Amino acid sequence: MKAVDGLLDGPAWVRHCWRALVVVLVALAWLGLAPPARGQAASLASFTQAQGLGSLEDNCLLQDRQGFVYVCTEYGLYRFDGRVFQRIGAANGLQASFITALHQDGSGRLWVGTSTGLYVGDGERFAPVAAPAHSLQIDAGVMLADQDGRLYAVSEHRLWVIEPAGKGWRERLRFDDADVRAMPVLADITSVFADGRVLWFGCGKSLCQLTGDHVQVWGGQQGIPPDTWTSYLRTRDGSLWVRSPFYIRALAPGARVFTNHDLPGARVATAYLDMVEDGQGRLLTRSNDGLARWDGRNWSNFNAGNSLPDIGINALLYDRDHVLWIATYGRGVLQWRGYDQIQSWQIAQGLDSSPTWSLARASDGSLWVGDELGGSVLKPGAKRLERWPLKAPPQAQETIALHALPNGDVLAVYYSGELLRYRASDGSTEELAHSPAYAHGAFFDSQGRTWFCTEHGVYVYDGRAVQRAGEGVIPDSVFFAAKEDAQGRIWAVGDAGVFRFDHGRWERVHVVGTPSDGSYLDLDILSDGDFYLAGTFDGLWQGHITDGDSMHVQRVDNPFLDNSRIYFIRHDRRGWLWIGGSDGVEFFNGKHWRHLTEDDGLIWDDVTEGAFLEDPDGSIWVGTSSGISHILHPDSLTTSESLRVVISELSLGGAARAPASSYRFDFSPEQALTVHVATVGAPTRSTLQFRYRLRGLEQQWMSSSRSQIDYPPLPPGDFVFEVAAYDPDSGQLSPVASLPLSIVPPWWRRTPAIVGGCLLLVLGITLTWLLRTRHLHVKARKLEQLVAQRTHELEVDKKALEEARAALWHQANHDTLTGLPNRARIFDTLAKAFAHAQECAQPLAVALIDLDHFKHINDRHGHLAGDAVLVKITSYLCKVLPATATLGRCGGEEFLVVLPGMQPGDLAPFEAFRLAIANHPLDIEGLLLSMTCSVGVTWLDPRDRVGVDLVRRADAALYRAKSGGRNRVVVGEVPPADAVARS
Repeated sequence: MKAVDGLLDGPAWVRHCWRALVVVLVALAWLGLAPPARGQAASLASFTQAQGLGSLEDNCLLQDRQGFVYVCTEYGLYRFDGRVFQRIGAANGLQASFITALHQDGSGRLWVGTSTGLYVGDGERFAPVAAPAHSLQIDAGVMLADQDGRLYAVSEHRLWVIEPAGKGWRERLRFDDADVRAMPVLADITSVFADGRVLWFGCGKSLCQLTGDHVQVWGGQQGIPPDTWTSYLRTRDGSLWVRSPFYIRALAPGARVFTNHDLPGARVATAYLDMVEDGQGRLLTRSNDGLARWDGRNWSNFNAGNSLPDIGINALLYDRDHVLWIATYGRGVLQWRGYDQIQSWQIAQGLDSSPTWSLARASDGSLWVGDELGGSVLKPGAKRLERWPLKAPPQAQETIALHALPNGDVLAVYYSGELLRYRASDGSTEELAHSPAYAHGAFFDSQGRTWFCTEHGVYVYDGRAVQRAGEGVIPDSVFFAAKEDAQGRIWAVGDAGVFRFDHGRWERVHVVGTPSDGSYLDLDILSDGDFYLAGTFDGLWQGHITDGDSMHVQRVDNPFLDNSRIYFIRHDRRGWLWIGGSDGVEFFNGKHWRHLTEDDGLIWDDVTEGAFLEDPDGSIWVGTSSGISHILHPDSLTTSESLRVVISELSLGGAARAPASSYRFDFSPEQALTVHVATVGAPTRSTLQFRYRLRGLEQQWMSSSRSQIDYPPLPPGDFVFEVAAYDPDSGQLSPVASLPLSIVPPWWRRTPAIVGGCLLLVLGITLTWLLRTRHLHVKARKLEQLVAQRTHELEVDKKALEEARAALWHQANHDTLTGLPNRARIFDTLAKAFAHAQECAQPLAVALIDLDHFKHINDRHGHLAGDAVLVKITSYLCKVLPATATLGRCGGEEFLVVLPGMQPGDLAPFEAFRLAIANHPLDIEGLLLSMTCSVGVTWLDPRDRVGVDLVRRADAALYRAKSGGRNRVVVGEVPPADAVARS
């Protein structure tokens, strides 16, 4: 220390070198930047070109008084409507594209700084402050501020004042050349910030304060080291924070020296170094590789390890609805979903693998996570998860259940059946038992027993051995879950139904009300006896446990649960019900349902079966197929944000109209109406819907997920457009926003014009009647003659057309040789008969008739003789055909008969077919020919799906008739049930 004192007492250059060395050593000590944040994964919603942004290089963010969020980009200004970004451009009067700065003053005016000039407007309409020749090119960064009705702007490193002048604006330098000569730092302004009556701005490598006309320069003695100061923040505790690329300093209320809160290793050389304060009073700002947060004592850093993009952050906004916005250079705009509400961990944060199947909190405070390949542990205060110390056998698969014991030990059950105990005292792992079958679920009851729900029934480990549960009662089938009620009874569910273990005896409990009394996947029992059940069927079912052998349940009214697969049912100590499924988490606080998804900050929507844990502080852990999420404050999620809908723009004929409380338009048959609506006051939700109507045209409310609503040209009249936003996840419906519209008819449709027109019309009709009366009788007679002639011609044409159509229809649907229905027609007849027979539960028979040795006729006597045979056989068959039957020619010598109402087993009609052919030799041009036929018959079977199934069986029967010697009737066999299932 004496040597050090000597150095400090030495020459000035020695002291400077020593101080520099100390600074270097301190910097080296902090060289890993700020400590990493607790190893959570940020759930981010990304907004890029697909969400309306024309540029991904985004420079600044602002929320106006109405609640709209704006983003400045290198290709224009954009406003968020609750779903997507809408560009505010030339149509709104904003001609420039490169937006460098954005500010809203105390009067609500929006000032837009661009590389080509300064604009002012109301968010819908903008106008340049000065003519292009005299426009100010606003520098990039925090370059706009207002004070006492004036705007201060930085252009080319000089501070300008823009103040009202008549109906326009006047621009002047705040510091003239004389001021600059007296204080050279005023020629290099790097930022500006209005703080009440005080104006702060970066000046050269210092920080300047303007109070009235007095400029104070803050430097090293006041805690401001030399650098380019670019950003400012007045926090809720009254402190003023300032930032430069290398330093962050804070001035407490009443203090005269800034306090050092430098971000270790900071070296971000950019004009965009936003600082914002979150809901807990913590400061957020950009770090070298991500986002830094000051908690009052230390910095934490969020970067790519927390799922943030590995790219520069240009702007931050923590809006009034507690949503954190992040504007990046190259990745568009991000929303940190669930910021301060939900924390998540994935493989990048140390999770062993995904999906996560089980969770437990050990007595030492460590969180145990069971997953696909084993498990991980998050120790108290740790930044990352680490692989757990439990040593499982190599064949162990999927940790499906975890249970923490009071002495620090942890029990783990694997899908492959192992029950392991990790002993905290010596770090060893002991295999206690092994289920005889793969386990889908496991439960640890109040008596220390472990219940295995397996693919072959239920097993229990009582501390000594594994035994089959419910022998003779519980079948050898798949079981999924077990729970214990307040009376200590065990309930198990699976494919075979619900079973209860009470006083040493198992019994089946029949469930009345569900689609099927079986195929159950999970259950939960509350302390008051309320019973919840889910299965492979849709929905959640609720009842109350009883002592009897049956239990009545009813479906819970919840559309989300009706349309998603339920994976777990749990309740917390407050009695809240938690449902995990394929579309996020649904919970019920006793009054309202609330749906949580990735929109709220869950790391993934696909929740896994058994991964649910309530911590002692009431927070909830949920496992998903892509990590775990920690819901920090479930109470805060039951209070929905104030959802509000606004009508942001109205266009008529494609032209946007200036904002107004009501509109009056002249009627135009070619100008369609377009209304743009937006939501403010709530985080972005992909499920958001708009309910709207145009009162005066529509009575019913319409629903749409689009924020643009289009109408065709409206008729004259008075209308009121009404719209409300609805959030299905929270069930919240916003107040209705209304906009009156009046469509004025053209002058010729107004009352005076209509009255005058009516008078002229009456006069014209009278004159016309007088002039034409004498000609009416002659023309009437002539017209009668023409009408009679033309009527006769039309009747002739109509009759010819009907005959032609009938001939075409008959030709298309009948065989030209026999006149019977052709193949298409008879199959259509079969399809209709099949549908009618199934609907009315009536019998239906189908027969295939094939002429035996018909080919010999063609070969020996020619095809003309064969045609004659077919014609005569057709006549014989038609004579014996039942009145309800239909005969058709399938092709060649094969005929198909459809017989509705024919009782099964009645072969008389089919024998009649055979005998009609066999007993009537055919006289073909003096040649007597004897013919026989084979008949395949079948009847409708309940398992038939289409009519062709009957034809297929009849064909098989026909084949057996042919093979069996021909000239016979064979009935088709119905395939057994297992054969039908395999097919």
